[in-house]
Formats: sequence, C-alpha cells, structure tokens
Amino acid sequence: MLPDLPVRVFRDASGILQLNLSFTTNYRMSGPDLDSLTPDCTPILVSHFDKDPSAFSFSEWMGSPYTLDGTTVYALIHNEFYGSESSLGSAMSDFSENQGMANWYYRSWNGSTETNMSFDNRNNRWQGNQPLCQIGNNWVHPDLGCEPSRTWVSPVEGDITISGSTHLYSPAGSDGVIVRIMKNEAELWSAAIGAADGSDYPFELEVPVLVGDKISFRVNARGNTNYDSTYLNPEINLGPDPCVSNQRQNCSQYAITYAVSTDGGKTYTQPAEPDHLVATLPYQYSPDWGFIGMWQPSNIVFNPSDDYFYVLIQHEYGTAVEADRLQGSCVLRTQTLDDPTSWRAWDGSGFNMRMIDPYFETDADPADHTCAVVSRANLGYSALNYNLTYNSFFQKFLLVGQSTNAAIPGFYFSLSDDLVNWSRMKLLMAADSVVTAGFEPPYLAYPSLVDPDDTSRNFEITGQTPYLYFTRVNGMNPNLDFDLVRVRVEFSK
Repeated sequence: MLPDLPVRVFRDASGILQLNLSFTTNYRMSGPDLDSLTPDCTPILVSHFDKDPSAFSFSEWMGSPYTLDGTTVYALIHNEFYGSESSLGSAMSDFSENQGMANWYYRSWNGSTETNMSFDNRNNRWQGNQPLCQIGNNWVHPDLGCEPSRTWVSPVEGDITISGSTHLYSPAGSDGVIVRIMKNEAELWSAAIGAADGSDYPFELEVPVLVGDKISFRVNARGNTNYDSTYLNPEINLGPDPCVSNQRQNCSQYAITYAVSTDGGKTYTQPAEPDHLVATLPYQYSPDWGFIGMWQPSNIVFNPSDDYFYVLIQHEYGTAVEADRLQGSCVLRTQTLDDPTSWRAWDGSGFNMRMIDPYFETDADPADHTCAVVSRANLGYSALNYNLTYNSFFQKFLLVGQSTNAAIPGFYFSLSDDLVNWSRMKLLMAADSVVTAGFEPPYLAYPSLVDPDDTSRNFEITGQTPYLYFTRVNGMNPNLDFDLVRVRVEFSK
C-alpha cells in the first residue's frame, strides 16, 4: 500500500470512515475515526495496464471519490499512459506476481540450468535460490552462482525490436556486473559494467523470432554482490516503437476517467471505453511528443450557492522541444456525478467548455476544447490542485498544493470566493520535493487537509486547525518506501 496521491476520506452509510491509499493498485483504510483507521489488504481498484493509448486505461490511481449516501461512491480516476512501457513486451508495466503473465517468466541461471523463482509478496519481487538473487519491476540484483534471468517467450513470428538500457543504481559501491541478452541460448548483446561505473548502456536490437523463442535478460555479479542492484527495463516491439527515446517524460499522456462503487467503496468498476473518459487534452498520443494531459484531480466539493460539484485538475502541456512547460489548474463542474460526459470546464468567461475524446472527435479544433488555466499570476506554474475544501475559518474555498519553483519549495495554499479567482499562494510548510534538484530523500509530497471536526460525509469542510496529511518518500527505485504522515496546522488571518 503506497500513498502516491493526496489522501481522500469519506463516511460510508454505516458511519465508518474510508481513507483511500492510491497507487496503481488502490487500497483503503477504514475505521470509526481518523485515529482508528486500519488497512484493508483487498484492492478496491486495480490498474488495467491497457497498452492502447486510446483506451485511457493504463496506470490508474483513485483520485477523487464522492458519495451522497455512503453506498454509491462516484470517483474521478487519475490515469497515466506511458509509451515507454506500452510495447508488445515491457518489463516494468508487465511485471506480475504470476509466471507467464504477459509472456514473462522470472528465473535464475546457475551457469547450466534455469529454475523458476518464487514470488515474495511482502517485498513485491521475485526471489531466487540465493538471498540476493532477485527481480523487481525494472531492476535485478544478482548473487554469486545465481543470475536473475527475466525471460520473454515470443507469442508471435516476425522481426522484433529489443530496446532499452541498463546501469548500476549505486555504482560507487559496486565492483560491476555483466548484463547479457540471449535468444534461446545464443548471446545477442552484452555489457561488462566495471567497478564504480555510472554509465548507462543502451541497446537496440532487431531480431527475427518464431513463436516460442525465448529472449532472456541475465545479470552476473562478477566478483562480489555489493551494491549490484541494476536497472534493466527492456522493451520489445513488433512494428514502430511507441517511445523511441525510452524516456517516460517524453512519452506520457495523462487523463481523468470515471469509476463507481455500489458497495460503499469496497470495489469500483468503470464503464467501457470511451464512456469512462472525463477529461483529457484534445490530442492523440504521439511518440516522443512530450508530457501532456489532465491529471491529479483535487477533492470534489459541492457549492451550495449554485448546486454544482467542483473539482480542480492539473493541466500539463510540454512537448519534448519546449523549454518551458505550460502547467496550471483548470476548474470543472457538474450537477450529475454519475455522468462522466457532463463535466464542463472554465473557458475564461464561463463553464462552457466540453471535454472531448480526441480518438472519436478527430475533426474538432483543439482550441475549442482546451480549458483556461485559472489565476496564473497568483498560482504561477505550481501544482496547487492537490486538495480543495471550503474553509469555515476564512469563509472561502481553500486550495492546497505543492510548488517546487517558488523561492521556498514546499506546500502552499490559496483562497477563493468563486473557485476561479484565487489569491496569491502562501507557504503552508516548507518541504523538499522529489522533483527538486539537489535534494536527497526523504522527500515530502501530496499535501491534503482533513479536519477531524468536519461532519460532512466527504470531508469537504476544514476549519482553523485541520490535519495536514502528506507522503514522506524515503526511497524510490529499486525499493519504494512511502510513509503517510499527518501534522496539525493552525491558520491565522
């Protein structure tokens, strides 16, 4: 369970609190109050990892649940598509606890024979017959006499392209490794990475295969096993590479989709595509175009002054050649939470803009379906849409987010009377960010305010002294280590 988006809390029909922990497999905690929440190890939503960008069903985070009665829960889903991981075979996006899933097998090689590894559920990795012989989603670690061997068995006949790169995660402490790519038992490529070698070794091979041919990726520990964790995330394609650069930031497209629960938040389902799409930029995916999309929705908040439900969504548009990425917040509203197509965006003068599916409305003018970023002068280029509440102390709507380009990186807040015009953001808490150059873990991310005194079903009201929840990231790849933290904050006028 990883808190990889801001937490969301609601009360179900029995009065029990549900706190969502969002990642590509989404879980929840539940209990009678915020001090008594316990984790539920049954997933509430599992990502589909559909490699078709028009499906908008790849990596899926539970973004914004909202319930009127505690039984039916409507939710906005944060969806991320990576062209770098949408190939015929992709080590990271295809990673599974099951042998043979997506044609991948996880084995260990002792120099003469291969044996199947066993899956370690606790650590989300495959374990060989030696303690350090392991395979993770995009990494491997060899041991003496045990080479981790990630093997893809071809389901097709034709010419495939094998691409990617490999490098040591901690070269300073390693005496190096040897990485080999094999077709059946013939070596196609190898890289001898030396001691303290921080270089990245790319590979791109064109290989004819028959159905049943094995492509194996093996790593040898050389002299010892110290600091031998090795990045290895190969891609296999039949036809054009969906991400030639193999860089996620160059080949990402994000969207907001819809899901609903009819059992009080225990499980969520989605309409079939394209009926689940809520918001995306009006462009089809293009390899190595850049990083674009609509993502990271705030809480959904009901405004009793006009009977609309509102949400703020991060707008991101940056091609691979742009020096300055266009980032900001868009405001959307609806009166019918059960209709994903009913949301309308602020277009600069009113909530008139309809979001479209660029794979169905191919003749539409993108300018007519791109939302207007609000309060750019006061919010800048910050992602200030992580959390939205109505604050009874300020008697204004309160927006919380994160800024890495302010004078002091950290968590910030802004106030508004109408959800469109926002005040200049003010520092809530200084926080080193994972995307700020020069900082080492731990990083702090995903701020969200939850007030234990709030009696609203969806915790959409905060007062003077709410809790600030956030994620402390203690480690990234190869071992994800996230903590959920909360502190009391007090506002003053």
